[in-house]
Amino acid sequence: METKMATGPAVSSALETISRYHLECSICQERYQQPKILECLHSFCAQCLLKYCSTKHEGSTAIPCPVCRQETNLPQAGVQGLKTNFHLIGLVEEFDLQERLMCSGDKKLLCEICDEGSEAMDHCMNCSRNICSKCKQVHMQFAELSVHVISSLDDIRGGKTSTYQIKSKHPQHSKCQIHEGEVTRFFCKTCEVMICRDCTVIDHCKPEHSYIDRNLATSTYKKSLAELLSPLENSMIELQESREKGSRMKEDLGVTVKRVMTEVQDRAAEIRAEVTAQENRILDDIKNIQTDREQKLDESEKTMGLTAERFQYSVDTAREVARTASDSDFLSLYPTITKDLKLLADQSVPKVDTRLAFLKFKQSEGVSAINLGDLVVEDKWKLCREFGRKGSGPGKFDMARGVAASQPDEIAVADYCNKRVVICTIDGNQKSTIPLQGFPRSIAATHIDNRLVVVEEGASHVKVFKSDNTLAYEFPTVPPSEVGKTAVDLKSVAVKNDGTIAVGDVARMVLTVHSPTDGELLHTIPVKIRPYSLAFDSNAQVIISDYTSHTVDIAGDNGTSKCTIKPTINGQPVKQCNGVCTDSTGIYVAMHKGDNTGHIHHYDPQGGFLKCIARGLHYPKGITFTSDGQLAVADYYRVKMYHQV
Repeated sequence: METKMATGPAVSSALETISRYHLECSICQERYQQPKILECLHSFCAQCLLKYCSTKHEGSTAIPCPVCRQETNLPQAGVQGLKTNFHLIGLVEEFDLQERLMCSGDKKLLCEICDEGSEAMDHCMNCSRNICSKCKQVHMQFAELSVHVISSLDDIRGGKTSTYQIKSKHPQHSKCQIHEGEVTRFFCKTCEVMICRDCTVIDHCKPEHSYIDRNLATSTYKKSLAELLSPLENSMIELQESREKGSRMKEDLGVTVKRVMTEVQDRAAEIRAEVTAQENRILDDIKNIQTDREQKLDESEKTMGLTAERFQYSVDTAREVARTASDSDFLSLYPTITKDLKLLADQSVPKVDTRLAFLKFKQSEGVSAINLGDLVVEDKWKLCREFGRKGSGPGKFDMARGVAASQPDEIAVADYCNKRVVICTIDGNQKSTIPLQGFPRSIAATHIDNRLVVVEEGASHVKVFKSDNTLAYEFPTVPPSEVGKTAVDLKSVAVKNDGTIAVGDVARMVLTVHSPTDGELLHTIPVKIRPYSLAFDSNAQVIISDYTSHTVDIAGDNGTSKCTIKPTINGQPVKQCNGVCTDSTGIYVAMHKGDNTGHIHHYDPQGGFLKCIARGLHYPKGITFTSDGQLAVADYYRVKMYHQV
């Protein structure tokens, strides 16, 4: 006789439960029996773990998870001492009940308490038994059983209720495993276990132990769990962004490869007969590089994918336990879950190597020599010119602190001790100067009208100069009512992508954002470190350099820190982090450890170190990019220009 299967919400709910929680042990492939939870939050049957330990890890004090390989330290009692996943046991019971109802079809279910063969009409949630109408009446007559929660099988079969819904609405106190008949009403914070009233005066008494009411513990630790989830969610977002970036880089690599191959083929057409062999060699090199890099990007994607799954599993498990588990189950699992979440929170998110997308073809000169050229698989920076010397006259600087690309063919230099801004061509020829009353600390150029924004040491106002070097306006960084009352210490200035002006105030540890038309204060943003130097990237991230803490902070547009860079030179912390700037490939930071030890380091947008692009500088301060991609460095008495080769 064919068995009819139940349909409707109950079936869907049960199937969804299976798909989400995989109620089968990964070792025996059977439904969980007394599941034990490991520190990675994966669970296995107790007997399966015992066999796993005895056959593969006998005598070990820690075992790797059979699924993810993360190690779990075994308690003194071994596998039996591991936490029992009562939450998972409840899910198995829930599914077992649904399965029995689904498979019963038109056949009646018998009462599981009496032996009279009566049809079961209800289910006792506390006894986990199907009961007939007569046994239901008996249940209600006994005081101890009258508190049991009973639901009709029709309601359960129709999806109107479930064992977990009932248990969450009618939580039961678990029994103390040490003191018979006592229920666990407290949570020992010292031992991280549920305890009864007798435990509080025998095994877990104060002051050696600290315990609280179980209801307070539940609410407190659910809040704690929520706080742990928040940074993990941010890490998951960052991880997803890195995965998407890796995917885009792979696409860009394909486009770049096609472009470079075309360049090679166009060059080869000029001297085809003589250079066929070289052409084939270079094309093979390109394909090999593409294969190698795609493999690396695939490996990176795989690593990030596994990490994302690991994060997702732990977050989903933590959320589900917090949402659906009873108090006892939740508090039983809480120490293991929090340990896992803290471990994940401390892990660094894997990042993709941005250098893998770089590929360039460097042509040879002329066609007489049979040489097409060489592949450039990594960009290199070279000093192309430098100008200036110590002094106060034309072509001289006395502590060049800041530099800005004011127009396509010129740069502006903040000449600190000479109290002026010097306008030069990119070849170093001085065109004009802007005399100042104070010492120019930082300088930036606006995008549209080529104005210069200057911050002077100790000044309360920021000055904006027109392209003819006359003062356009000046503005304070506090509301008009606070000018002269609120202490400020302005050290840096940068122009954001939207044209607004950002000023760094180390006294208040804030960035102030101003209108580019009149300097009106738009908003104030608190930051984590002292903003001695500023820059913004294309993703609206603000890059903040603090020479006093030797760090660079990457923050969102609201000032929230995303990553902190701690630069080193030859493995040792730097003495100062100074100027910062950005381009499409990442972040550039000027730094030094003392006289003539200056470096310029290149980092990816997430703060990962890529390479040192310049070294041997005197005392590098401000840095910026010109419109044609040259890097200008204010190096105390000189300005140095670098370009890619």
